[in-house]
Amino acid sequence: MEAISPSHIPSDLTGPNQAHKRNLWLTVLGLVLFVLVYLSLSGWFAWASYSFLRHGFTGNGGDFYSWIAGIGSGLISLFMIKALFFVKKGSLGNEYEITEKDQPQLFRFLHQLADETGAPRPHRVFLSPQVNACVFYDLSILNFFFPSKKNLEIGLALVNVLSVSELKAVLAHEFGHFAQKSMAVGNWVYIAQQIAAHLIARRDALDDFLRSVSRFDIRVAWIGWILRLVIWSLRSALESFFNLVVLAQRALSREMEFQADLVAVSVTGSDALIHALHKLQAADEAWETTQGFITDHIRIGKGAKDIFPIHSKIIDHSRKIWNNPHYGAVPELPSENPENHRVFTSEIAQPPRMWATHPYNHEREANAKKRYIPGSLDDRSGWLVFDDAESLREKFTEKILSDFKTEFNQDPEILTLVDEFYKKEYLNSNYRGVYLGRSFVRYASSPVEFYNYKVDSPKEELEKLYPQSLSDQLEKLRSLEKEKNLLAGLRDGFYTPADGIIRFRGNELKKRELPSAIKSLEEDCKEIQTLIFEHDKKCRSVHKKAAEEIGMGWPEYLQGLLEILHYADHSRANIEDSRALLNNVYSVVTADRHVSSAELIRLVAAGNQVYEALSEVHKHKKNIILGSELLKDLDLKDWSSAFSEFEFTRATEDNMQKWLEVVDSWIDEALSALFALKHASLERLLIAESKVAEKIRNRQSTLEPAPEPPKVVSEYPVLTPGKERELQKRLDLWDRFQTADGLGPGLLRFVVATGILGAALYFTSFAVLR
Repeated sequence: MEAISPSHIPSDLTGPNQAHKRNLWLTVLGLVLFVLVYLSLSGWFAWASYSFLRHGFTGNGGDFYSWIAGIGSGLISLFMIKALFFVKKGSLGNEYEITEKDQPQLFRFLHQLADETGAPRPHRVFLSPQVNACVFYDLSILNFFFPSKKNLEIGLALVNVLSVSELKAVLAHEFGHFAQKSMAVGNWVYIAQQIAAHLIARRDALDDFLRSVSRFDIRVAWIGWILRLVIWSLRSALESFFNLVVLAQRALSREMEFQADLVAVSVTGSDALIHALHKLQAADEAWETTQGFITDHIRIGKGAKDIFPIHSKIIDHSRKIWNNPHYGAVPELPSENPENHRVFTSEIAQPPRMWATHPYNHEREANAKKRYIPGSLDDRSGWLVFDDAESLREKFTEKILSDFKTEFNQDPEILTLVDEFYKKEYLNSNYRGVYLGRSFVRYASSPVEFYNYKVDSPKEELEKLYPQSLSDQLEKLRSLEKEKNLLAGLRDGFYTPADGIIRFRGNELKKRELPSAIKSLEEDCKEIQTLIFEHDKKCRSVHKKAAEEIGMGWPEYLQGLLEILHYADHSRANIEDSRALLNNVYSVVTADRHVSSAELIRLVAAGNQVYEALSEVHKHKKNIILGSELLKDLDLKDWSSAFSEFEFTRATEDNMQKWLEVVDSWIDEALSALFALKHASLERLLIAESKVAEKIRNRQSTLEPAPEPPKVVSEYPVLTPGKERELQKRLDLWDRFQTADGLGPGLLRFVVATGILGAALYFTSFAVLR
């Protein structure tokens, strides 16, 4: 398989630019300084330990304190040096390695591409189920001194969505990394990062020992206090120092990504890589759905011979549901002025640039088209570069499904089941997407609110229930909420403007103007939400009124389904919100890696909000009657059978650690059941409403009496939007100091830590320098 490469490539297209070189030298300088500081401190405290202990053996008078200082210095040196022995070798996990014997055509393609890009050929090649391709290294501490061999990972879920040209561009990008000498710096930083992470974050037997000494008799405890304080200062100072190295390396990494992109441009032109990037989001989303679909069918004993056509079909269905012809598909390249064509646009804000290792897509497109290189695009499937791709997909599918460790039979009709899944009523495009990724019942504190819309003629109202304007309102609401969330992220410091300037609707905003802009957006969102909620109420009221004209139990059945849906979604929301609070409190109280007694009490209180939310669901499970249709849909005997016996206990200060280990299993079980009930009841409600509407439109049609209506309890937790539990968005001053959260706290912690460290070095200098 050979893809045609463009001609007349500028000789300097793929060379490192000045920013690349500058960031490379900054990273190397920072890394060298970090290693020197680390080794110097380790050696200093080791020599101090030796000197103090030697004096303890040979001296007199203050020998006891020499022994104490010698043992303390030795422990500090041990704390530093032990991190060298915890550098982990990199690994791909349970991936599938292929050889040239297995895939001669693929290896010819790879070797030709490596030669074409001037890159070394891959040492080993692995296949994975991911929507990804990457360079992989088998790293160890020896790679500080010897170069590591480069391996290539190719994700088959990525191959499944790409054309030959797009796959060539993605792999050429990875070969661009293969050829970069600065990749070695990334390896060094990765190894140094493991050392730093072990020093900074890991708590082991040494920490436990010092903590126990600190709680001993006051005559001994002071030794533990001093040693813990010195170790804290070492951790804090080294973390601040190493963060500067990481920032420089990430800036270098961005430049390396730009350069690797230009390597891809040199062999495929400026468009192929951008087209591949465009497909990634849809491929990722569809792959998650594919895995969920397969998991659900494995549970009932049905497997697939080839999982990848399912992936493709899900993308096709999603494209129709979203009414977006470019979802997972390449926008047509204009024949005139293709260099001005843009696939990606800049967002209002992005995650902080200093934490981004990859450039944003619109930046990558601008880089790829800065000097536009036209290329001949081969739109045939990327699977063509493999030998016997069908057999490979089947073999890889078997490998993926074997991880389930359960018995199943291959279902030759599984692709039909995908189509059946997308025939669900709530996915029907006639509803204009109003039930897609949106919970309409969350906006009502009671199901009764949906029946206060005045209906004169159900038949006339039914004909105009879902107008095109509804789709426009939903799209406008999604756009407004996206803008609101991005501006809120800027206000709270979670995001930063892509180029330092906040651009909003053609104007530049200052940070102090963000609150008023957000408030304006909230009001706009609320206005449209009110309109859509009025539409929700109209839909339920019209169908209820129509059902009353028909009788035969249909009004009660519709109302029962709506009540079940309301119960399921609010109960689910309440549990999820309590979990969000618990996670928030846990993150806050453990931010400084130490939980005080007051923080433990706060964590217990948050945990018991989760317990209360779960106990509410279990308390009502025997009193909820689903009816035959919902029980059939859920494959349950009754609602209680969806749950285990509730043996969960309240959180206490004594059981908190073990409680946290099991809480997620109880939450996940409840959420799984409530999610299933939510979707089943929504589906049944819409089907029932469509039957009622059809009967009203055509009086001659046959409609059986309604099934027995579901029944819910009269009282249960209700959580409407805006009533969520309040979360802490910023750490308190002490935790900000401990974690160096922000420029001011970070500088203060560094000054304090280096001051304590300086005092320790000054004290040990009496032994080292004599």
